[in-house]
Amino acid sequence: MARERTTILGRDEQWARLDDTVHATDEAGALLVLRGPNGSGKTALIETATKNWLRHDVQVLSLSATVPAPRMFDALLDAVRRRVDEHRSPELLEAVAAAARLRHRGGGPSELTPLPLVHELTRALTQLVRGQRTVLVIEDIDHIARESASVLASLAHGVRAAGGVVLTTVGSTSWGAHQQLVNLADSVLDLPALPEDDVTALLARWSGGQATVDPATTAALHAALGPLFGNPRTLRSTVHALRSEERLVVIDEHLCLRPPEEPIALAADHELLRRVHECGPEADRIVWTLAVLGELDVNDLPVLAEIADVELHACGRVLDRLVRDDVLRETSGRVHLPVPALGTALGREGSRSPHAVHGALARHMLAQHERGVAVDQSALAHHLVAAGPETGSRDGLELLIAEADGAARTDPARAAERYRAAVLRLPGPERRLPRLLAAMTRLQLSQHRLRELADDLETVLPALLDTFPPEDGPEGPAPYGNDDAATLAELAICWFLVQLHEGRIAELHHATRLFDLVTTRDESTDAMRRFFSALFRGRVREATTTLNTLIGTFSSEQDETRPTTALDDVLMLLNALEGDHEEFRHAFSWWQRRRPDGRSAPDTEQLRDAGSMLDHTAALELILGPWQEGHSHGGAHDYQLVLRSYYTGEWDTALSTARSLEAARTHARGSLTHHLTRVVAAEICAARGHFRRAEDWLARIPHGFACGHLVAWVRCGLRHRRGNTAAAVTDGWREYQRHRDRGSTAGLERLLERLIDYSVRLGDREGAERMLEHLEDFEARYRTPSAREASLIASGMVRSDTTRLRQGVELAKQRGDAHRVARGCAATGELLDEPQPWLHEGYALVKRFGSSYGRGVFSDLMRSRGIALTRSRGPKEPLSSTESRIIDLVSDGHTNRQIAMAVQASEKTVESHLTKLFARTGCRSRVELATARLEGRLPNG
Repeated sequence: MARERTTILGRDEQWARLDDTVHATDEAGALLVLRGPNGSGKTALIETATKNWLRHDVQVLSLSATVPAPRMFDALLDAVRRRVDEHRSPELLEAVAAAARLRHRGGGPSELTPLPLVHELTRALTQLVRGQRTVLVIEDIDHIARESASVLASLAHGVRAAGGVVLTTVGSTSWGAHQQLVNLADSVLDLPALPEDDVTALLARWSGGQATVDPATTAALHAALGPLFGNPRTLRSTVHALRSEERLVVIDEHLCLRPPEEPIALAADHELLRRVHECGPEADRIVWTLAVLGELDVNDLPVLAEIADVELHACGRVLDRLVRDDVLRETSGRVHLPVPALGTALGREGSRSPHAVHGALARHMLAQHERGVAVDQSALAHHLVAAGPETGSRDGLELLIAEADGAARTDPARAAERYRAAVLRLPGPERRLPRLLAAMTRLQLSQHRLRELADDLETVLPALLDTFPPEDGPEGPAPYGNDDAATLAELAICWFLVQLHEGRIAELHHATRLFDLVTTRDESTDAMRRFFSALFRGRVREATTTLNTLIGTFSSEQDETRPTTALDDVLMLLNALEGDHEEFRHAFSWWQRRRPDGRSAPDTEQLRDAGSMLDHTAALELILGPWQEGHSHGGAHDYQLVLRSYYTGEWDTALSTARSLEAARTHARGSLTHHLTRVVAAEICAARGHFRRAEDWLARIPHGFACGHLVAWVRCGLRHRRGNTAAAVTDGWREYQRHRDRGSTAGLERLLERLIDYSVRLGDREGAERMLEHLEDFEARYRTPSAREASLIASGMVRSDTTRLRQGVELAKQRGDAHRVARGCAATGELLDEPQPWLHEGYALVKRFGSSYGRGVFSDLMRSRGIALTRSRGPKEPLSSTESRIIDLVSDGHTNRQIAMAVQASEKTVESHLTKLFARTGCRSRVELATARLEGRLPNG
């Protein structure tokens, strides 16, 4: 009978080699070395292997080289003595007696001569090996004392010669007394870092098995732990620490990190921290400094010593030791900290702030600059920015402004940082403040740093209120002139919008007060208040109409010497989001006249498309010009990523981003884009058949949400997919009528398109025609790309017009809306005489989405039209060892719980693996998966 072999997560290959060596050993025996860094899982692998070997009548003896030689050999003698009665061998009894006499005559531990004792132990072990298959485990041989290394090597050699297996473990160090044992080995098995799939399975188990681990959580751990990410002990201790800090929360049935932007620290008892502390407090300060700075040239050792407050000679000595102990690493003359989580842990221990390190370096460089020594002014500006507004002299302020002005066109991100640092250092009455504020705002907008911009304006602009005279005092916004007041008025508008955008409702009154103080256009004040009020209540269309009436009150002339500020872009943005076609064209024409710099106008089709789903980020990017992706963050950017991922079918990415935004939520109300993200997440879950998860996402959206058509769109689809199509149409039409003349138009065409589709399915042609008229009226008025596609596809379905269906699908392909393409393919495939290409294309799309419901729809359509299901013929990614094991267990009829126990994972992880396997293989059930395995239709592992 074939022997059973236990699966060890992530260590299948090493376990197989160990097991095969033990069971295939001939009279020559074997000496194996299992090598891996601390925490890599050597002990866990040996413990699991030992349990299996004992079940198969293999005797295992263990000793540790971490204890002194007398105690180590005493432990081995005791282990052999316990087996005397089992073997009843006179030779074994004689060898054990001789060893015991030698140990008794040896006296105290310091008087023991180990060689004779080891000789007798070797004789005893030889007898054990001849009587039964035997494994001698010697752990941590890299801790062996030099005087004991030779005798231990002699013992290992003797056991191997008798036909036994000697299994030793060693860390990753390559020097020391243990090297002679390594040199004797027949084979060295390295334990590499665990692959990411296995890490994910372990994370789920170590986090309590309560949910699947979100990819963003895994990515955050990877970034924080660096080369230790695949180290099981480090991972486990870090996860336990995060759980104790209540930073791991379940969102949408996935384990997420909250808050996601807060850095991850190593556990307080981690070995790396111990190594740093063993080097003394100087090492703490050196490592923390490098953690903040990122890296440092070894030639800058005097600077490091000064910043870390360590004597120069001691700094060099400690630095060498930290590199030797693998705390720090040196590459091409530059030293860096490979594990960022270590720096975070050190910062917590000493309540250290990165500002202090940057401040010390900035003061050092400023002192050199004042003495006439040449310094890298860009680097100095960077450290001034990172040090905070409390650091730096007047010279530092002037340097920041000069660096910002110089980088405004070539490096907008860097210029924005420097303007921001200068603005936060300037006093309120400073004459240059309006210009710098305007430049900072423009660049922050161009980088779409809305959250940061809201923080900055909240810090600076309220202080300006104190610089204006009281209402009964002299007129005029002293100390600023009229041009400055106009700039500040537009900044007040911008401030209001970013506050509203980021959900900072409590701070909105500051922006309206600042606008009232600085505006010199009395005839427009009431209209501006109506504009603010409409925005505050989510009535974007009303706000757009109000602002459109104000165009004439603002001068069409613009001072080219003053940076362009917010009002004209706000007008353009709002009309792109909610204006009808004529209003949008009028605003676009006015916006172009306000642009004397000759910058090319944005693509109006793309702009209107962004507006149709209130994608502020995409709209602003088109209006203001592209910004660097790496600097974009905040709720609006996350919504843009979710929306784009929804369109392209990268639904796992969309949901992970939505969960991260949920975990980062700072208050219960949430912002507009936060709720929009929840809408898309609910739609994805509903399309995948995860109805409870979809309901949970919808439950987080407030009842008075302005974009009611989008919520109704999702609820309508959810009811239909649950089998309540008639109720979906009835309730969806009522919701359409309720939201038609109020709130936002976002999603209106998607709701009508869905209602028309379901009415056709129900055979209600009259109802479908009535809804189509509303959709066509909407398209004629707003003329957005999305409305055009929806109108073409819907009219093609209602009127059986395949030409319009083809046109709608082609436009959706050009725009990249894969989900709408799939729907169009289904509708076209129902009507054409040759439906196969359309149905196969749609099936491939919904399969990529991971939509079980969509796959069912297309499978039914293909069966009804007599078309075989599509099978992938391209190269397939091989199955992982875990996936292969799961398929084997499924084929044997095991339940998910039994499989989870066998592969050492949670049931949620097994379910996740099976879902992915179904999507990859085209199988719809466990039976189909097992059949595909038997027929050889699955990729080899």
